[in-house]
Amino acid sequence: MSDVPPVETAVAPASLAWAGARARRRAWACLATAFAIWCTIAIVVVGTGFNYRRNATDSPPALLNVERGTVFYEGVGTPDQMRARPGMSADEGSVVEVGDNGRATIELFDGSVMRLLGNTRLELSTLRIGKFNPDHTRLVLGMVEGAAHISVTGRLPFNRELILNTPYGQVSLSKGEYLVWVQDDGTRVSSYTGRAKVGTDEQAVRIRDGQRATLPVDGFPRGPFTPLAENMLRNGDFARQLQGWTMLDKSEPGRPDIGGTRRLVDEMIVGRKVQALRISRDTQKDTHNETGITQEIDRDVSAYRNVAVTAWVKINSASLSGGGYLGSEYPLMFRVNYTDERGGRPGWTHGFYCSNPENRPTDNGEIIAQGEWYPFLGRLSDLPDRPIYIKSIEVLSAGHDFDAVVADIRLIAE
Repeated sequence: MSDVPPVETAVAPASLAWAGARARRRAWACLATAFAIWCTIAIVVVGTGFNYRRNATDSPPALLNVERGTVFYEGVGTPDQMRARPGMSADEGSVVEVGDNGRATIELFDGSVMRLLGNTRLELSTLRIGKFNPDHTRLVLGMVEGAAHISVTGRLPFNRELILNTPYGQVSLSKGEYLVWVQDDGTRVSSYTGRAKVGTDEQAVRIRDGQRATLPVDGFPRGPFTPLAENMLRNGDFARQLQGWTMLDKSEPGRPDIGGTRRLVDEMIVGRKVQALRISRDTQKDTHNETGITQEIDRDVSAYRNVAVTAWVKINSASLSGGGYLGSEYPLMFRVNYTDERGGRPGWTHGFYCSNPENRPTDNGEIIAQGEWYPFLGRLSDLPDRPIYIKSIEVLSAGHDFDAVVADIRLIAE
């Protein structure tokens, strides 16, 4: 072992002070970094929570009910359709398609109800409720084709409207009752009650109770039109003589005889001068004859609530009692040729007579006072086999001798 003692190295006070200061700076840097990280995390958490609270939405499903016929449902991300079941849920982004003779209802989360008619395809585009912010609540639907009766509750926040997009433009519906019908020539919108906007921006047309508007193929909305009822008949007031009408003449086979006559006359109805059609026949033979006019309609009426024939009628004379031998020969009558919901063609006939001393059949006729004007209203939509497509209408006198007058004929749909 060495007897030399170890040498002790002295550390300068200045070096010790510098090392301590450096350690303190490192500690403060670590603390500052940790605090910055904590603040960042806190800001992110608070911001995320704020954004979630501001933007969070829920997507409650609609309730789909099948009233009748075939209804298909196509869910989100499922390429295949399935047969819809009564009371099933319909999610956001799904599609409901109603068959030819089908009927279905969609109840939305705000209580609004859509009654879908045959051949209708509806997309549930946006069904959103803001969880914390009502500004994100939205109802946006897309109707590709078909028709729907829509009852809007008006319960969306800020009086927001239900939006319905169609191939020809947008329809915005406030609280009320509406018909929206997408056809080949455009979209028809009828307001039974309530306010609606048809189209967007400066070109929009606004309608309210008892008005209607259209979105044609060109995208420029038309309207508002008043009244709500649409007259599908052309020149029913005979303002343009018999333009638009085709003459109808039928005689008894194998028994030649004179036919009836048609002529336009001026008449006074409730203090108003009108142009009327007078149909008459005077023959010495008891031969059957039908004289009148007919007009092709060729209109789909399946979506209308009400379809009716209205006119002023007057019977001056008739040689046959009631409706004739078989209840089919009235001095004035209407015939509407149509197709019903089951594809049948039952047609509709309604006649008028002024006396029936021989008690002839009058199952589809009614008695009116002779020589007096009578306002007629025939509701086709109330028939057991109501029409969905009207082919034509006939206005005629039938029988042996007759003299009758008709004015202001209308075929109303609303």
